[in-house]
Amino acid sequence: MSNSPMTAFAQAALAISDVLSMKFASTRFSGSIPRVVKVQAPQVQSTGGGKQARESIVLMPESGDTTQALTAGFIDVGLRAVELRTYAAVAGPHQQRFGRALDLPRAEYDAFVGELKSFFGPEGYVIKVIDVAEQEAKATRVQQAEAAASKSGGVPATVTIAVAAAVVVVVLGLGAVAAFFALR
Repeated sequence: MSNSPMTAFAQAALAISDVLSMKFASTRFSGSIPRVVKVQAPQVQSTGGGKQARESIVLMPESGDTTQALTAGFIDVGLRAVELRTYAAVAGPHQQRFGRALDLPRAEYDAFVGELKSFFGPEGYVIKVIDVAEQEAKATRVQQAEAAASKSGGVPATVTIAVAAAVVVVVLGLGAVAAFFALR
């Protein structure tokens, strides 16, 4: 890894990570799997101008078992935006993955999300709350687009755009070659 100093976005992400870690250092979630708050900062020297400065807000089991970790949201330092998941948006995927209800008291989780909102709001971050309906709608849109592309035998729009761009480049290149020989 390079010894160069971290970029401003990487430093800002690290600073937010440190502040949140201190703020929630004593926060413990009860349940059969006790969890603590962890903010996973980007592990890179450069965040590509802030494009990779997205940190995860994770409720990590005290045991360190990452398979039982819950992602409560994300912090995007570059965009000064925060996405926070509602209890239902965390509990639903857990139910699907493990086949059992989430053993995390809703009141504790909701209070935690409220504290995050109170922290980030005054700091000028845009806060977006992600709920189950929004997650399901997004998944449905993706599935419908994939089904429509495969059903029609059509080519996805990104491929069509890429082919059109390639054709334009070839035509312009041929035109440049013709102009070169014509002016010779």
